[in-house]
Amino acid sequence: MAGRGTNGRHGSRGHAGRTAALARLLHKECIQLLELYRNSESLPSSPVDGGYLVSIPPLVPQLSDAEKISILHAALKECLRLLEDVITREDADVSDEDSEYKRKRKTVRDRLGHLLASTEQLLVDGQKFEAKVKEELDGQAVSGSFSLKMWIVRVLQDLVHWTGQTSDTLRSLPAEMEKAPKTMSRRTRRGAEKIRK
Repeated sequence: MAGRGTNGRHGSRGHAGRTAALARLLHKECIQLLELYRNSESLPSSPVDGGYLVSIPPLVPQLSDAEKISILHAALKECLRLLEDVITREDADVSDEDSEYKRKRKTVRDRLGHLLASTEQLLVDGQKFEAKVKEELDGQAVSGSFSLKMWIVRVLQDLVHWTGQTSDTLRSLPAEMEKAPKTMSRRTRRGAEKIRK
């Protein structure tokens, strides 16, 4: 009995540790992707104003670790959707098939999908949060226009921010969270309902 319990805990810690390592690697690659885009478009390195596109409930101390992961999972899903929109727009107009930027962009998209699948395994059953995008791209934005480039920079800035937040949160998980079963207590459910209201 004791042996099985120990193996289970090690397996849980192992998955959370691998997920944290994946988030940390993706965060670094998102930073590289943003730098590659700025260099390819000769844009300044200073951040674009306007705040983050993806909006989530505040990660206040009262939230459980499971709730924080659920909220960040929702933010990452919106980041992936925005990145796929960027890819669709860029690929429709740019013929360069093998630039360093496009290779890194594909790596980030694929790894973000893997991170979403990995963090989903850490979610608590019945717990669901939604992230919102505060500002969608104007459908009339002209390809190659400055406004489109600034929107792409903001999408990439969001990727850097939310992958960083996810990496930091996963690295700070206590052992109790890593080995917790995927069930939701009444107290956690009530807390989640209050946040969503």
